[in-house]
Amino acid sequence: MAWPDPRAVRAAANNASWCATVCRAHGIPGTLAVGQWRAAAPPPPFYPDTITLVPGLAPAEVAAAVPDRAGASVKDSFADVDLAAEGFELHLEARWIWHSQPSADGVPDVVWDVVDTAAGLAVWAEGSGQAGTFGPQSPGRVLLGREDVRFLLSRDGDVVVGRAALCAAAGVVGVGNVWAGAPGVWESIAGTAGRLFPGRAVAGYESGPDLAAALAGGFEAVGPLRVWARPA
Repeated sequence: MAWPDPRAVRAAANNASWCATVCRAHGIPGTLAVGQWRAAAPPPPFYPDTITLVPGLAPAEVAAAVPDRAGASVKDSFADVDLAAEGFELHLEARWIWHSQPSADGVPDVVWDVVDTAAGLAVWAEGSGQAGTFGPQSPGRVLLGREDVRFLLSRDGDVVVGRAALCAAAGVVGVGNVWAGAPGVWESIAGTAGRLFPGRAVAGYESGPDLAAALAGGFEAVGPLRVWARPA
């Protein structure tokens, strides 16, 4: 198969769309130029300033697109832009993940609810450490109820045991911000995404134990990515 895997290219495009959607909700426009998406102002925490969308970009060209600000970051979507010589530090190594046949049957013991109230989104945002991005006083609350976005919670009684966000873009369903606090979360999330957005593959990225859990839950690793950041 050609490198990069076409599925990784689509996953990166979906992720860029999600980041752009979150930034726009905060009044931050983005631009597409020279194979990169760029935020026009500092993005919310955990969101990159720049995302590469094609392989083979020159490190100096990518670095020039990242603001000269401590912590400013670039998502190197194909792990092929070495920014160490440009003064960046490697922040994360991860893998794009892909599920081509999500089954709507899911896992019987894991039920996902679509967050449809401000109170529910507050619970989601607080649990994810993103109260300032999606909480009740945040501009990001406007994403609640969008047709292409879903915030999901899974509960065991009154206890939250799973959390995720979905974004339909670039022909796939992006799954991110996943937290698995019980068995079966990863096994069921693809099916839930398939039920809410029928006929689409599911894509995202993970690292470490979360990557292992995603692969055990039926996802496939389809390519590497890295996140670089300017040192503090």
